Amino acid sequence: MAGEPFRISKANLVTLLNAIVGKAFGEFDSANALASSAKNKGRLGNVLEQSVIGYPANPDQRPDLLVDGIPTELKVTGLIASPRSKRGWRAKEPMSITAVSPNEIIGEEFYTSAFWEKAEHLLIIYYLYVRPGKGVKFAQYATFEVKGYDFHVWTELDIERLKNDWTQIRDFVRHALQGDREELLPQLSTLINPELLYLDTAPKYPHSPRFRFKNSFVTAIAASHFGSQGIDSPRITSMGDLDRSLNIMRLRYGGQTIRDIAADMHIPLAGNGREAKSLTEMILVRLFSKKAGKVSSIELFSKSSITCCNVTLTTKGKRTEDLKLEPTLDFDDLLDREATFEDSSLGSLFIDTTIICAVYEEAPGETDRTNNRFLGFKRLWLGELEEDARKLWQDIRNIVFSDKLIDMPVLDSRGNQRIAPKTKMPMSAPNWPKSKDGTLFLRGSGRDASDKTLVINGVRMYRQNIWVKGTWVARQLGSYEYI
Repeated sequence: MAGEPFRISKANLVTLLNAIVGKAFGEFDSANALASSAKNKGRLGNVLEQSVIGYPANPDQRPDLLVDGIPTELKVTGLIASPRSKRGWRAKEPMSITAVSPNEIIGEEFYTSAFWEKAEHLLIIYYLYVRPGKGVKFAQYATFEVKGYDFHVWTELDIERLKNDWTQIRDFVRHALQGDREELLPQLSTLINPELLYLDTAPKYPHSPRFRFKNSFVTAIAASHFGSQGIDSPRITSMGDLDRSLNIMRLRYGGQTIRDIAADMHIPLAGNGREAKSLTEMILVRLFSKKAGKVSSIELFSKSSITCCNVTLTTKGKRTEDLKLEPTLDFDDLLDREATFEDSSLGSLFIDTTIICAVYEEAPGETDRTNNRFLGFKRLWLGELEEDARKLWQDIRNIVFSDKLIDMPVLDSRGNQRIAPKTKMPMSAPNWPKSKDGTLFLRGSGRDASDKTLVINGVRMYRQNIWVKGTWVARQLGSYEYI
């Protein structure tokens, strides 16, 4: 019967899946599902459904399979090679779970909701996504290799975090339907996404939003399956819990200098002030794990797309420098012609990322940054720049796809060619959007002028990062209270 879950034993399913691990999809596409000219994200799922497991597509909101009597949702997700990632790869995109249906969700509780019915028991098939090569317009899906599969088992802590995220979405929809539906519902993603740890809702209205696992959460799920674990963090189950922990930190250290805080936390300083920029990361790691390490290695932060930065203000409240966003741009992903903004790594950066800003005040007349004074924490959500990011994404793609990318000479204030002091080479930079063009812009980084390892359309350049104007950061943070 159409729409009914397909019944299969786990033992039989494991046998079928073991037979395709290490193989490319084209090798077992017996139903020829990849031959369709239609370009849609579900084509690999169709191969598994039709040629491996042997059941028709199920458009129903219920799970696809009944595995030993357990409703199980099949998800196919790509991994992208990422040399600059500590794992060597990351999830290709967020994982869509089910629609946010306003009229249904308002009457639901988490454990009996349509969302949890889909998400409770997941069978995740991982494959290695290979980007289109030069001169190839679309990815060659038949060559994608199956890397493994996972009958995912949720931890108690992950369930609690998912429950809190879902409940916030449900409560917002209830509030919207009790008030001005037409005015409030379109604000769902804008108002609720900053408060979520694992989930986001996308796309925005007027398009019908869906529950999605953040790209960072999908990456963490895959990392756990393939044997990579982060540092355990305390039992924080919501963004509110996180804020309370940061508030405790502010009450203890507010008004103290970096040098004072480092001494209290037994963090040695060499005395040259260079450590000041990394102290935020050190204190956050100590606060949440009691261990040394990177913020990205803390399980809570890596799953939730939470990062941190120092924001140093002058005594007049102005930010002293622009904000560099990490990681460097993945141009293979950015220039994938089939990609949508919402599913791109650039889009995910702005839809999902929360930055914990440790705010310091510059010590007047001081050159030693360890004498800067800690004021407290503020949370910055990059989703406030989503439309700017969408425009940046489109502008970069348009420059490349229309063959307008060129290497421009860098000139001084008099219009003369600038020469790199170290290499004595003429300075140049690609014609990406600059700070004069908007709040978001691109800027390259490398050791020196000879370190231009990135090549796009024949133009050599440094690795590129997105930067946010410091004036925008100062203005936004100035409108927030300290946590």
